[in-house]
Amino acid sequence: MIKNLVWPFYRPIIMAVLVSLGICGCSKVDMPDEVISSYQKAIRINPGLAEAHFNLAIAYNSRTMLDEAISALVKAVEINPKYKEAYLQLGLLYMEKEMWDNAKATLSSSLQLDTDSFLAHEKLGDVYRVQGEYSEAVSEYKNALKINPKAVETMYNLGVVYVNNDQTEEAIQTLLDAVGINPNYTDAHFFLGQIYLNNGLPDNALNAFSKVTEINPRHALAHYHLGLTFYEKGNVDGAVASYKKSIEIDAKNPQVHYSLGIVYSDEKLFDNAIEEFRTVVKLDPDNADAHYRLGLAYANKRTLVKAVSSVQKAASAHYNIKNPYSDKRALDEAITSLQMAIEINPYNPEIYFDLGNAYSQDRRLDEAARALEETIRIDPNFAKAHYGLALIYERKGMKEEAQMEYSEYKRLIHNCLD
Repeated sequence: MIKNLVWPFYRPIIMAVLVSLGICGCSKVDMPDEVISSYQKAIRINPGLAEAHFNLAIAYNSRTMLDEAISALVKAVEINPKYKEAYLQLGLLYMEKEMWDNAKATLSSSLQLDTDSFLAHEKLGDVYRVQGEYSEAVSEYKNALKINPKAVETMYNLGVVYVNNDQTEEAIQTLLDAVGINPNYTDAHFFLGQIYLNNGLPDNALNAFSKVTEINPRHALAHYHLGLTFYEKGNVDGAVASYKKSIEIDAKNPQVHYSLGIVYSDEKLFDNAIEEFRTVVKLDPDNADAHYRLGLAYANKRTLVKAVSSVQKAASAHYNIKNPYSDKRALDEAITSLQMAIEINPYNPEIYFDLGNAYSQDRRLDEAARALEETIRIDPNFAKAHYGLALIYERKGMKEEAQMEYSEYKRLIHNCLD
């Protein structure tokens, strides 16, 4: 199993782009003002000319005047309710504005007038997908593929919907069909790899991600996912090499550095782990997990350097009272990292517990007590925190409070044994 690793599942949304039907040589940036003026003049002469409103909408859209384009298309379909091209373009504009209900209604109207419109079926499928109506999305994508059976991007989107709808086998088959038509379709190979990895098929995932890097050797995310897959299979060297390759291509992805740091920590290469986690918090200062892992790496580094005394070993059977912070600098850095982790995620009792332990080793008993008290406030059943707080109270001369915490610790341990 993959230890401590989390990766985002890739679920892209293909946004619609207005197609400039019948307008040649004019792009989003070069439509002259005279064209807009000429259509406006034509409409003033003949307000009932639907084509003039349609062409004005195309001109507006070329200047990214989307609201004006929508108004012109609405007028066009008011004048001519059977203007299928205007309904289609209006639906695409509504999608661009993320007005999903309007887009759904308008694209449906377009399909009532032209049931064989591939684009209308495909984009209506996109709308259903965005709104989480997966069964309807599947139906529309399938309708589109009946018209164009080799539309690999539509197959890809159908695969996304199948995954969202927990139809894994259908998703895999659809994506395999897509790469069968276009063997160099990296997005489909990559998505297949993610599905395989997410469903406990690391060998299949390895083949899929390797295919991506074969087609595009600089696909940073594919190398990253190869690292995840190698680590799932227990191949540490392969994982490290793949993560490093991903970082070589894109050094600014904090998730790759984090995953490499986890591998180094698990392999007890704490200097390397510290370097990776420090990179993560530099790239993503609000990453609480990275701050926490950085603090633990500093602590664990010292654990390896200095053996724990026999008394501490005996105590650690009940409470992690080892002295991992024997180096003052490492101790200070660990405390700083844990404090930053708490600022970002103030509700994790484990972080407060480790901070209390660090304060205790630094002989900052009042702060240690407050950290452990906060641990217990968040999780009253945190037995080790009660035990640690009892030790702190004992050191502070608070005999009664120490006895109460120790009694609570014994009660919790007894309940666990029962």
